[in-house]
Amino acid sequence: MIWTLETVSLGGRLRDVTLRIAPGVTAVLGPSGAGKTSLLNLLVGFERPTAGQITSRGDRLFWVPPDDGLWPHLTVIEHLRVVRPAAGVELLAEFDLAEKAHCRPGTLSRGERARLAVARALAADARVLVMDEPLAHVAPAHVGKYWDAIRRRLAQTEASLVFATHAPATVLAEAQQVVCVRDARVLFA
Repeated sequence: MIWTLETVSLGGRLRDVTLRIAPGVTAVLGPSGAGKTSLLNLLVGFERPTAGQITSRGDRLFWVPPDDGLWPHLTVIEHLRVVRPAAGVELLAEFDLAEKAHCRPGTLSRGERARLAVARALAADARVLVMDEPLAHVAPAHVGKYWDAIRRRLAQTEASLVFATHAPATVLAEAQQVVCVRDARVLFA
């Protein structure tokens, strides 16, 4: 198991969550305000539970927060090189960002920033990636292409992914496991 949660609560945002997250691709599915981001914040250690216990394998984790977590002073290519010094533009090309390699995040569209955050996570060579709605701001016509790139990179590195989403179609296409969250509770895992 990557994580085991035993009767975990986080204020009023999550209540009595008992859950096991296995290696592979796990989707956390639910509507806005359901508790998806709160659950991910607990998994990555950004927040601590108010009750219960979380056990983590805890090795080589990389987190993509809901605001992408980009550094405004770094260029697109520098975002990759800070996590992997030998990173080249080939990964940027997979996310249609090669031509933006020397741009800073403030000059990118919301979708380009989201793609950069995902590319940086993949470059990090982490064993576990945690992404909060990673491609929510990307044009629907192109989302499949970027999920293909994510899938290829996960297969190459044998990394696990836990991602939050509102989209049941994405869960059906990409996840091996699903955690359904509603009203601060896990309904199904």
